[in-house]
Amino acid sequence: MDDKINNEYLDMLSREKISEFNEFRLKNLTCRPNLSGQDFSGKDLTNAYLNGAICVKTNFNNCILGKTNFVQAELNESNFESADLTEALFMYAEMKYCRLINCNMNKTNFMWANIQNSDLSGSKLDGTIFIEAYLQNSNLDNLKMQNAFIKFAKLGNGEDRFNKLSK
Repeated sequence: MDDKINNEYLDMLSREKISEFNEFRLKNLTCRPNLSGQDFSGKDLTNAYLNGAICVKTNFNNCILGKTNFVQAELNESNFESADLTEALFMYAEMKYCRLINCNMNKTNFMWANIQNSDLSGSKLDGTIFIEAYLQNSNLDNLKMQNAFIKFAKLGNGEDRFNKLSK
């Protein structure tokens, strides 16, 4: 990707100019933003089109990411601790080794996401979708779960505990 375009993406997100960011994304559909290693802690990125973005080791700590589109994004080793992910889309996202501690994940869609070896402890999962998600070796302690959808999820470690919580 052109460095100039990527720097524009970074600038708009850093300034929380989400409408402008989304318009720019639509005009540059073939460009995948590379946000790896960036610090967006505490930012409001609600409704951002981050689908397909490369966000390896990115800090989203305490971010507001409601209805943000992370479909097919690369998010390995990113930090989402205490983030609001309400109604966000993570379908097909790569999220290995992520910190998702104490997040609000109500009505968030993780269908087909790869969340292996991640820490989801203490998160709220009301109406959260994990259908066919990969959750092997993830920390699922102290989840606040109601009506989560986990059909065909690959759970492995902690599978029985996760299934009991979701009922």
